[in-house]
Amino acid sequence: MKQSFPKCNQSDMEFVISTNEKQQEEVRFLSGDFPVSVYTQHYRHAASDYVPLHWHGELQVLWIAEGALEYSVNSRHFVLGPDKLLLVNRRQLHGSRTMDGDTRTLCINFTPDIFHPLIRENYVLPLLQSDSFTHSLLLLLPYQTEKLKTFLNWKCEPLQYFSVINFLSLVFEDILGSGGNTKNPQDYEEIKLIQTMIRFVQTHYAEPLTVRQISDHAITNKNRCTALFRKYTGLSPIKYLNEYRLYTAKNMIVNSDKPISEISADVGYNQISYFIEQFRGSYGLPPLKYRNQFGRRQLETDASAVSVARQNKISG
Repeated sequence: MKQSFPKCNQSDMEFVISTNEKQQEEVRFLSGDFPVSVYTQHYRHAASDYVPLHWHGELQVLWIAEGALEYSVNSRHFVLGPDKLLLVNRRQLHGSRTMDGDTRTLCINFTPDIFHPLIRENYVLPLLQSDSFTHSLLLLLPYQTEKLKTFLNWKCEPLQYFSVINFLSLVFEDILGSGGNTKNPQDYEEIKLIQTMIRFVQTHYAEPLTVRQISDHAITNKNRCTALFRKYTGLSPIKYLNEYRLYTAKNMIVNSDKPISEISADVGYNQISYFIEQFRGSYGLPPLKYRNQFGRRQLETDASAVSVARQNKISG
């Protein structure tokens, strides 16, 4: 199981996104009987926080409460700000990264089971099962923005459950009323291939890998492998491999006290000097300085200082 940044918060509980062996996000539902997950994410621009390409079997609504994100769904790239709402269909490749500052987002993951069977079977599922429906971008009205703000401090209370179902129903009403909004004909053979190759890289990143091995795993050729990686990730297969190694190393550096030399070896770098050079090139700091500035202990120290300051303010 992999952990990724940014940090998430759900009902005052902090966690990080996890993916299983198939690189699918493991969604934390509010309860087994209510397949909805409402949480916030905080991206630190200075720490180069980002969410790599992944997918899951649930729908996702995303809103930018503060800042902006560069977002991708399959091969489409766009900028998200507080004026838009994004709905991502199930099993679509998507990822995000900051642009020029810290960003706070609200995510709502859910399944179609929250809707009444009549609505689900006759309206929602036909839209979701359409090959051309990958995602939808909606311009927010002021009252919708105000409603989303109430979800930022989510509490597991009965009225909140009603509120989120009502909001998601209105989202689908808007999308269906506009004829499906964003329709992008997709080659699902391509998407299945790139998902297979990404899963292989994210599972075997610590091993020496070649383009031939990656393409052979997906039963395709090297040229198509390279073309698909460039189309969906913007990188060559080997550059994607190196970026994922460094991303994994970053999370290990922040979340553990492991020696940098061990982390270097764990993510597939045999020469620590080369690892340090590559890490600095991607994150702006050598690994040890990055740990000192953004590591778990530093975050705990910062959080403690903020708590003391708040208490002093209350006492004063």
